[in-house]
Amino acid sequence: MRSAVSVILSGTAPEQNMSYPDYSQTPLDHQSLLVVVRHIGRQLRTKQFNRAFERISRINQLKVFDSQNQARHIWIRYLRGYPQENNDWGDFQTHRKALGLITVGQCNSQDEFNELCRIHESLKVGYAFTLYDSRCILFGLNQDGTLYEESHSSDISPCVDPSDDGFHKKNESNSGSPRDSALSSTAMPDSLQSCSNSAGSSAPSSIGGTINMPKKSTSSDSLQNYLETPNEDTFDSVSEDSSSRSESVSGTIQYARMEQESGGGQVNADRQSGDNKQSTEPKSLIAPTNFKARTLFYPTMEHSQTLETDIEEFIASLFWILESKRMDKLGLRKADRHLLLNSLCAPFEKKDFVGLDLESKNNKRRADGRLKKQLGDLSLQAGLLSEAISHYHSAADILKSVNDWLWLAGALEGMCSASVACLYPQLRRSPTLQRNSSLQGSELTKYKVAAIGTTNSLPPGLDPEQIGGFKPMIKNCLTPAEILEKYREAVTHYGKYRQAGIIETEASIKAALVLIEQRQTLHAADFLQNAVFISLQLTEDEKMQRFNALSELYTKVGFHRKAAFFKRVAAMRCVSPHNPHPNWALCHSLLLQLLEGYKLSLNPNEISTYRFYGWPRLQMQVMQELVGTAKRKGNNALATRHMTFLVHAMLAHMSRDERREFAQQLEALSKDAEGLPVPLAIDNGLIVPPVHLQHIPSVKVFKLVPPTPHLKPEKVVDKKLEEVSPFVYTPFSAHRDRGAKDVTKADFSWVEGELCEVNVILENPLPIELKVSSMCLITEGVKFHVNSNVISIPAESSMFPATLTGKPLEPGTLRILGYSTYTLGVKSNIRLKNMKNMVFPHIDVEIVPALPSLDVSTSKPKSEFFSSFSDSVVTSASISLLMGETQECTVTLTNNGKVPIEHLEMKMDSRLDKQILDIFKWSEDNIMSQLPIQPGASASFTVYIYGVGDFIGQPDNSNTVDNSSVSSLPVSNAPSVDGPSSLPSRLGAISDRLRPKRTESSASNRQEIIYTSIRSPKASMASNVKNYEAVLNLKYSGGPGFKTGHFRRCGVAFNVEVSPTLYITKWDTLPGESPAQFYLVLDLWNATDNEMEVQYAKNKQILVEKAESCRIPVPVDRCPMANVDKGKEEQACCEHIVTNVDLKWVLPECSGKATLQGIRLTAPMVQLVTVSPIHWEITINGEAVKPEEIRFDAGEMISVNVWLRNHLKEALEDLSLSLDCFQDYQNGRCNYKLDSRFAVIGNDSVLIPEICPGSSFQHALSMIFFVPGLYKVDFKCNRKSSEDCVWKFNPPLDIQIN
Repeated sequence: MRSAVSVILSGTAPEQNMSYPDYSQTPLDHQSLLVVVRHIGRQLRTKQFNRAFERISRINQLKVFDSQNQARHIWIRYLRGYPQENNDWGDFQTHRKALGLITVGQCNSQDEFNELCRIHESLKVGYAFTLYDSRCILFGLNQDGTLYEESHSSDISPCVDPSDDGFHKKNESNSGSPRDSALSSTAMPDSLQSCSNSAGSSAPSSIGGTINMPKKSTSSDSLQNYLETPNEDTFDSVSEDSSSRSESVSGTIQYARMEQESGGGQVNADRQSGDNKQSTEPKSLIAPTNFKARTLFYPTMEHSQTLETDIEEFIASLFWILESKRMDKLGLRKADRHLLLNSLCAPFEKKDFVGLDLESKNNKRRADGRLKKQLGDLSLQAGLLSEAISHYHSAADILKSVNDWLWLAGALEGMCSASVACLYPQLRRSPTLQRNSSLQGSELTKYKVAAIGTTNSLPPGLDPEQIGGFKPMIKNCLTPAEILEKYREAVTHYGKYRQAGIIETEASIKAALVLIEQRQTLHAADFLQNAVFISLQLTEDEKMQRFNALSELYTKVGFHRKAAFFKRVAAMRCVSPHNPHPNWALCHSLLLQLLEGYKLSLNPNEISTYRFYGWPRLQMQVMQELVGTAKRKGNNALATRHMTFLVHAMLAHMSRDERREFAQQLEALSKDAEGLPVPLAIDNGLIVPPVHLQHIPSVKVFKLVPPTPHLKPEKVVDKKLEEVSPFVYTPFSAHRDRGAKDVTKADFSWVEGELCEVNVILENPLPIELKVSSMCLITEGVKFHVNSNVISIPAESSMFPATLTGKPLEPGTLRILGYSTYTLGVKSNIRLKNMKNMVFPHIDVEIVPALPSLDVSTSKPKSEFFSSFSDSVVTSASISLLMGETQECTVTLTNNGKVPIEHLEMKMDSRLDKQILDIFKWSEDNIMSQLPIQPGASASFTVYIYGVGDFIGQPDNSNTVDNSSVSSLPVSNAPSVDGPSSLPSRLGAISDRLRPKRTESSASNRQEIIYTSIRSPKASMASNVKNYEAVLNLKYSGGPGFKTGHFRRCGVAFNVEVSPTLYITKWDTLPGESPAQFYLVLDLWNATDNEMEVQYAKNKQILVEKAESCRIPVPVDRCPMANVDKGKEEQACCEHIVTNVDLKWVLPECSGKATLQGIRLTAPMVQLVTVSPIHWEITINGEAVKPEEIRFDAGEMISVNVWLRNHLKEALEDLSLSLDCFQDYQNGRCNYKLDSRFAVIGNDSVLIPEICPGSSFQHALSMIFFVPGLYKVDFKCNRKSSEDCVWKFNPPLDIQIN
């Protein structure tokens, strides 16, 4: 807008300028009466004055009825100071006139009273040309003007000073109270009386329910300087000494009539002690003769209940004077209006009217237009919005015709203000107070109270419906769009005058406020931008105030970064080199206010909110300025806090050199004031939260270390019986005791009094070595003694391990909240909830009562390596055994804890569940007798270890299968000690009997003939070495932990290496020398490197050379089958052999025992091992059968007789005797279809009803073979009811037919 002005109409340098812009003005202030409230004297403290000003400022609206009984709403604006230069512009805009003056003070003597009267009169001189009326409020005086004492109390209304005729001359006919005389001859007394009653009974925070606070300005000393006159410090000071008399007295007093004739000078204030006796009747203070103001006397602030009523009377007097002046100018004749042209001008225009022809037509129209414009101002202040708008329109038309741009702009602005009052009455409400860091603590509290009282208040006489749904019904009221255009035109005309720069600035601000209300932010920004480029001659403090106000306005517009920019400029103005009194505290406060605009927050927890926004380089610059200003204002702790925040928040955006530089600066600042993790309160009441260096160092891994497995405490789980329910199934039983898993609770426990550890992985992002003076855990809950660690992390190290330790001192729940560090002079408390890589806000660990600690050792050497399946192993033992050997291992238990071991359980665990009981054995009673084990004591017990092994040869597919019978192996030539002499011949007979099987046996009956080992006797001994692993688990407890059901586990790992000694490669069964016995023929192989002695029967031994084999016959009693279940005959026979065969071997340095565990028997072997109920006798052609081939010719008859003898004690019934003839082709196939090759004469199958005990059964038959070949004949007998029970004649007959 200013760039569009082509010609500047004003002269050279301005002579009459306003002092400074009033940035708190709004368009609605055009209808307000300006009242100045001043603090006078030294006795009244600033705090009391602020309370008085607050109560006075609440009377900001008054409802008055005029002579036509129409309601007028009068608005008042109170200022603590008002420069005279601005007051001189009152003719141009009447709302700039200071119409009233209120002074507030306190006096304790006649001299102080005289001084306060003098000060009041001197203040009136400054506003003499505009002032309508004034009041002097004095505390410390009674109703009669005497000095107040604590014993005095009065509720009488203040008296009136008759010397003040500025108001009473209009109401001489009234003899009532001053309040009645002020409102006489109209309907005002009743209305004002009701208003007074409401004011007197209302709460201090609200008068009539419509109190609105004026716009607040910053409360710092520099910001208040512009509100005060240059001579204010002479008489408006604050007493630093507290008053000796009480400030709390009730009651209100009337005005004291001050007699002019009494001569105030004769009232001597000389009160020296001992001069004269004080009279019993106190004398009233006499006002000076030249004091013309009305005085209001109150004892104290607490006893001034009628203060609001008195202020309302004062405002009413101002209104009637204003109304009289409006009526006077309204009744001025048109012919005489041009005579007012000299008074209707701006201050800088007065020189232009010297020698000017006022009778010219142009000047007459100019005077007429200006008078119309001033009538509009007065009507707007008098509450006549419709008349004001009408006057403004008339003035605008006239002034535009005579090119009076300045007054035209004023008329347009007045027109906009009147329209805004109709359309946007809510603009008068003050916004909710936000924390302003530049406010002092006391003033901040005052403004908070004011804001609370004005947020929900309405003006008296206006209903909420009128405010919320107000629609203007005034003729010629501008629309929102027209308001924008008129404001733009007014600002353009103001820009034509250099002297009107402040007026233009204020108009731009008012237009921006209206546009903000209309939510036209871009247009509002245009007006603010115009205000920025207006050149004004201001002091540094005024410049600061200007930029600060622009910042607040840009904040309302929503341009937060631009608002922050102007706030930063305002802060720099406070410490500008041209500023003779730099204010570093104010500069720091303003810098704090701009942080939000730059997406910064001093709260480290809110940094993540702006992680995608902001400007890092700019933010770093602002933070550096904060550090510098805090240092310059002498707050070293605050400077350290800001630098800590800079390093913490901006670390990711710093270069390598900047990280080094800022870290060194932080370390230097912390030497003057170390950084503590506590909130920091600033003088203005702002609380700066603590900053923790979470990234210096940064914790990448935070892991609680569970106790080692052998020290891990466990709790006994009681298996409670399920509750009895009448229902067969209920869905609640399965989930009744199943609670939700607490993810924040560790799945292990620590023990009271024992060291606990937390492993952390640290990262140092700085290019310098980082020294952490202290690093420890932060916990809550049970008592926990933390150990402080000193850590030195290399520069730019990313994976530096460290351990944080501590010791719980009592059982319970320990909550780990985080860790603390002390580095670069800053102590930081980092919480887990603030760490990005932690998903839990805290970790809870259960602390169990104290438990003992067990150390275990053995008498055997430790194993170098063992693959244990238990994680609680504390030691190991390595044992080398031979198969069948037994060794002893002594285990020693030592209690290293602080409580005794009262309970101990032992259990051997292994993957070999069946064999473990055969390998390890110990005595439970031995160890239990040694309990309890006191702290530091030891106990021991012995474990017996047996070298278990499979003496039966294992299959080896890589070797050639040897299917030869026992008889095919040569009998060992080793001498038989004390053996029978007939044994070799017996074995020879057995060999002769079994020889045909070697040559003619087939695959079909191979397993029925003999069991052999497929492992080669030449196999490597090392390949047969077996390793067995087992863990002896010790479950122990004691002390307080034992009472709560806690225990510990530890284990001893046994690594047993078993080497082979003796293998049984082949075995067979032969009939014994008596029917009650049989021979178990075994082929033994010595797998050791030494000669071995084998004891296989009583008084029978044999020597076996290394890597050699031998065959031994072991006589064994037959197995009775009386109590054997059906189908378990083989199992019973094997168990019988394992139990009754005792093989002992002896080597030069050790001995052992071999077992036949795992031996298998065929069905023929089972029949031979068991006691057979039938004895076979077979003859061929009258000769007994021999175990050899029988030769006959084809067609020759062969006679066969079979005898069956029952050896049982019971009869055998329902038997069947049958004959089977077949040919074995030696390839796994047998041919049983021989109908055309032989014939049977007689029955080949016969039923035997019964064979009595000891009886026999004979059956005879004949056979004829027609075709030559080798035939086999098999005789068998079975029960008819059970085909499984079969008794055969072994071996089958071999018949060779030629």
